[in-house]
Parts: sequence; C-alpha cells; structure tokens
Amino acid sequence: MKENTLFMIKLDLSRRQSILIIIFLSIFILGTFLIFTVPFSVKSTYGLSTITDDGVTIAFNVFEPQNGGNNKPAFLIGHGSMVNKEMVKGYALELAAAGFVAVPFDFRGHGQSSSGGTNNMTKDVVAIREYLRSRGDVDMDSLGYIGYSMGGLGQALIEVDFSFKCFIGIGTWLDPSLRKGNSTNPLNVLMIEAIFDEAIDLPTLKESLSARTGLPTSSIYANKMYGSFYQGNASMIYLDDDSNHLKVAWDYNFIREARDWAITSFDLEVKDENFYVNIRAIILLIQVIGGVGFFFLIIEPLSKFILFSKEDIERKAKIEYFEINTSEISNRTIIIKSILFSLILALPGILIFFPILLILPLAVAAFVMALLYGQIFGLILLLWRIDKKVDYKFRDMFRNIFKEKGQIVRHLILGAVLSVVLYLIAYSSVGLNYLGLVPSVEKFWTIPIFFIMALLVLLIQNLLMQVIIQRKYKDTLKDILKVIFLGFLFPFLYFFVYLLILGFITRSFFYFGTFLPISIVMFLLTSAVCVVAYKKTGNILTGAIISAFLLTFLIVTMSPPQSGLAFLARFIH
Repeated sequence: MKENTLFMIKLDLSRRQSILIIIFLSIFILGTFLIFTVPFSVKSTYGLSTITDDGVTIAFNVFEPQNGGNNKPAFLIGHGSMVNKEMVKGYALELAAAGFVAVPFDFRGHGQSSSGGTNNMTKDVVAIREYLRSRGDVDMDSLGYIGYSMGGLGQALIEVDFSFKCFIGIGTWLDPSLRKGNSTNPLNVLMIEAIFDEAIDLPTLKESLSARTGLPTSSIYANKMYGSFYQGNASMIYLDDDSNHLKVAWDYNFIREARDWAITSFDLEVKDENFYVNIRAIILLIQVIGGVGFFFLIIEPLSKFILFSKEDIERKAKIEYFEINTSEISNRTIIIKSILFSLILALPGILIFFPILLILPLAVAAFVMALLYGQIFGLILLLWRIDKKVDYKFRDMFRNIFKEKGQIVRHLILGAVLSVVLYLIAYSSVGLNYLGLVPSVEKFWTIPIFFIMALLVLLIQNLLMQVIIQRKYKDTLKDILKVIFLGFLFPFLYFFVYLLILGFITRSFFYFGTFLPISIVMFLLTSAVCVVAYKKTGNILTGAIISAFLLTFLIVTMSPPQSGLAFLARFIH
C-alpha cells in the first residue's frame, strides 16, 4: 500500500493529465487494432521465413483472402534497395482483398532476411515460389510478380518460368529481352513510372518497351496499352505526374493501377471491390496522433517518477537546467552562424569521418553518419567560438552533461524507458506498415556502434539547440514550437544542400529523393523529443538517448550489408 502511494505521489498526475493520457492511449490502441485488421476481408500472417537453396533465410509475410478457397492466383512482391517488405505492404493488401495470395518478402541482406551474395538474389524469388508450391492451395500456373526498384531483378526468373503471367514494375527497369508473351504463355507487363523518379527515366523505359513491341521509340507513349490481354502480351507504361521514386511505393494511383492490371491479367472474379489505401492512411494518422500524443504526455510523469525523490516532489523542487549564459550574443546571430558553420565547415568533418565509412560493414548507415558528423564538426567549431566569448571551455560544457553521477544513472534509465515506448509506437505504426524498423539478427551487433555515434551527434546538437538557443526563449507554447522548428531546420537544411550537391556531382538524385522525405519526419520528431525532454528534465541526455535509439534502428534496418568501397563504386559508376 505504501509503495502504491509513493508511486502515485511521484507521478503527481493531475486529473486533466490522467484523462489526456487515457484518451491518447485509447486512440493509439484503436488505431493499432484497425491498421492490422483493415481490410477485414484479408487474412494477414507475419513473421514467416523460408530457406533458399544456398542456405539464406528469407523473411516474408502473407496476405490472402479470408475465404479464398483453393487454386488461388498469387503475387510475389520484391522491394527496393535499402528498404524492406513493409514498404510494399499496400500493394499486397489490395491484391489480397481482390483475391490473390500476396507475398512481400525481404531480399537477402535486407529487412529481417539473413545476408548472402548479392548476385544470388534471384534465388530469394525462387524460395518464395517454392513456399507457394508447398501450400497446396495456390494455382502454380497463375503467378504474378511485382518488383519495386531493385526488386525488378525478378525478371531474370520470369524470363524462364512460364508460370508467371504478369509482371508489374514499379520505379524499375524493363529488360528489353524479357519474353514477350502470347496466348499460350502470356506475360502482361505494366511499368509504373513517377515523373520525378530519381532511379529510372521515362526515355529508357520507352526504349525497352520499343524492343518489346517492335515499334519505334518515337511511337511509344505513356498511358497507352500495346498488345492485348486476350493475346497475352499487353504492355503499358503508366506515368503519374506528381510522384518520385520513394512515393511510388505508397502512391494511391499506382496501387490502384497495379491492382486493376493484375485483376485483368488473370480475369479474376474480385472478392472485395473496395479500395483501402486512403482508409488505411487515415487509420495510420489516427494511430500516430494517439501514439505520439501519449508519448509526449508521459514524459513529465515518468521524469518525476524516475529522476526525483518523494521529498523533491513534496517540496515542489524546481528543475535545475544545465544552461550557459550567452546574453552577450543575440539569438539571431547564433542561429545564422549555426546555419553557416554547418554548411561551410561540414566538408572537412565529412572527410575526417570518411575512413569510418570504409571500415563499417553497413555502408548506407555509415554514409548517413558521415553526413551528420560533417554538420557536427561545424557546430563544434561554433560552440568553441561561443565559449571563447562567454569564457566557458567546451570540454567543461560537455562534462556538465554528466556532472551529477547519481542523476546520470537515472537519466540513462529514463532515456531507455522512453526509447522503448517511442520505438514500440513507431514500430507498430509506420514500422510494420510502411517502413520496417527491425534489422536482421546478423546486423544487431552493429547497433551499439551506431547508437554511440548517433548519441554523440545528438549531444553536440543539443548543446547548441537546448543549452544555448532554447534557454533564450520563453516557456510558452509559441516559443517551444519555434525551438522545435529551429531544431528541425538546422539538420534538414544541411541535408538538403549536401544531398543536392551530391546529386549534381554524381548526376543521380536517388539519395536526394530517397533520404530527404524520411529525414523530414525523423528530424521533426527528434527535435520535438529533445526540446520537450530538456524542458521536463533539465538535461539534454534523455532526449539524445531517445532520438539516437530511434535513428539507429532506422539506419541499421535500411542499410544492407555492404562495404564502403562497394557503396562508393555506385557513385563512380
């Protein structure tokens, strides 16, 4: 009884806080239930795996009609480089609602599949086909394949396997020698292309379709069908006017076009006529609002429970903020210099960190960290200059984060607890439905390495953003939102400029188009976490731990096993 009383005292929740926490948690639970049950006509099975003939474990999920019967047609769905099967879940659900067995899978080295030679990825497609054969309820003469970006490599199997009657390429290439299809062995091909696609251009697709149809390239037009479904050689490029390479995996129009093409290719009697992309997007929004609202509401009571003693709460002890008095320097000056130092001095920082890119086995994750360390190099020099003006040594500024050893342990515990909460919210919403957040077991050993690097990056950022800039603003909602925006703006503007420069140098804007949309969400979330956590705890450590944890799982999951040299070769090529 005494322990329960102490627990309630330390939480010190007002009636209003309690009601809000319950409301947002309920919204999140409702959204989570709906996101995994809509469409109601679809049966979903997660966490399956199979083994390729060269011993690689391939993870996959299955989506199928609840009452599909036997001899169902099936679609295998391959994702793109750096992403995973969750990226193409929208296509799988719509196909399953229509009546197909849809199997999105992780290629080797991606998502939760184990690693293996990148030249053997066709074996992964074969392994999924063999899984379908083992079920006994799939018509193995009625298979289709969807390939997003890198997933277009499935064409190598389609070329020789006549059980595939349909190929849908999403933001990928079309092999000009791919079998043309006929009434006896049909192969209907739909190529979905975004007008701003950074990976494949429209003229290249037209050349491939020209080879397929026998017509001159000048006679090939987007959104016009060549051949026919009756003859088994229907071919078309479907062009959208507002998407890029990343968005094609989620675009409403693309998913509908792919679904309709698949239904017509197999002359399927549709099980569920409804279309669920927009409904699921609304459900996701509800789920995220509930989850994020719940997370930010529990920061204060958990901070009180873990960081403060009963006596501290009873005497209403105020939070002691770690801050540096920079009243001699205007906020505007600091903000402008933060941007300039980041952009101008980042290159030396990137070059200093560059050797790490060549050593670490996850080159994409190392590339992201190299970019972040470039900005941090500039911010360290800015902090050093500020310290000279306020007579405060940089090393003392850094030491102050860990000054009270007893409290540091409590901050570490608080950071760990809140990290797990936010991760579970992100994983059950975005992670399992749009962009996976669980790396394969083989990559888990790299998590501590990238977490430590990410934590250092965020601590330096927070020294500037929270300890100096945030303390210059008032404790009002308007000013808090201003600081959150600035915390987002600094890294985003830096990423935007350097990824754009990289695109011009390499003549490829693939990483610009892929990284930038994800970075918007990531930087906005981490900025809000760091601002609120500092406001509620007085220390920048908790917010840095939470943000570093989420960032680490994101980049490690997205990064396939790849050496730095192999990664750099892509730019040279």
